[in-house]
Amino acid sequence: MSAIIDFFSTATVADLVPIGASVVIVGVVFLVWISVIEVDPMRSRVKAMTTHRDQIRARQRKQAQQAGKMRRPFQKKSMLSRLASDLRRARGEQASKARFTLAQAGWRSNEALGTYIVARSVAPLIGVAAALTAKFTIPALADQSELITLALFAGAALVAFRAPDFFVNRIAKSRRTKIERGLPDALDLLVVCTEAGLGLDSAFDRVAGEIVESHPALADELSLTSVELNILPHRQEALTNLIHRTGVPVIESVVSTLSQTERYGTPLSQSFRVLASDFRDQRMLKAEEKAARLPATLTIPMVVFILPCLFGVLLGPAIINSMDVL
Repeated sequence: MSAIIDFFSTATVADLVPIGASVVIVGVVFLVWISVIEVDPMRSRVKAMTTHRDQIRARQRKQAQQAGKMRRPFQKKSMLSRLASDLRRARGEQASKARFTLAQAGWRSNEALGTYIVARSVAPLIGVAAALTAKFTIPALADQSELITLALFAGAALVAFRAPDFFVNRIAKSRRTKIERGLPDALDLLVVCTEAGLGLDSAFDRVAGEIVESHPALADELSLTSVELNILPHRQEALTNLIHRTGVPVIESVVSTLSQTERYGTPLSQSFRVLASDFRDQRMLKAEEKAARLPATLTIPMVVFILPCLFGVLLGPAIINSMDVL
């Protein structure tokens, strides 16, 4: 330890730059490896469903054990105890929020949550190392004042700290769009399955197998919902978990319709048929909206690229003739 301290106390700029560059390279390689390396999709789906089922069963056993215990008598807590409880509760809420965000991005395992926490913890250090390397390698930054250098380090740390959230949110948004895009096709298949006599869980499982190639994200969610419908004691809990995992407002309307169907005894095929018709109309309206917005969108390219050429063709000969006359 003393040797490391002595090295950093006597190190020069030429010694620190390779160390900072190495830290940045290792961090970038680690993030690229996490985001680029792909595994077998079918194996990951099976593993995710098995893990999710085991987590549900463990949660149910824990709730049953807690319900069977005697409630402890009320004890007056000190200020430090209350502060520790508040910190634990806040940390639990942040972990739950991060877990929901990762689930919407398609990562539901505990390893994904751990990787996300580690990335958020290490990212500021990588940002500071990158800023340090840039300061000693770019001549324009080396001559700046200490205030600008401090602002550079703080900005790099802040950007690197927000980078994992931005990355996860972008993936979650893209996945929500894919789920919303594949929902009308899935509803059409659910109409066929329910009219053939299949139950809700069997219909979800069958439709997930049919759309796994065209809409893998929606197929994954339907498979997990089918598993939860067979395990959980209440169907509403499984449907609520589907809303939390996807974060798509359209799924919320589907779940609301299914809840009303189960409450009032309406046939599933009729409900799915109405939903499929509504979503098909909504998709057509979105397409018409994009088509109606197209002329206004093309105005800027026309003004920037087409009109100058048109003016050049029309006015060019007149300008040349005027210059020859003069």
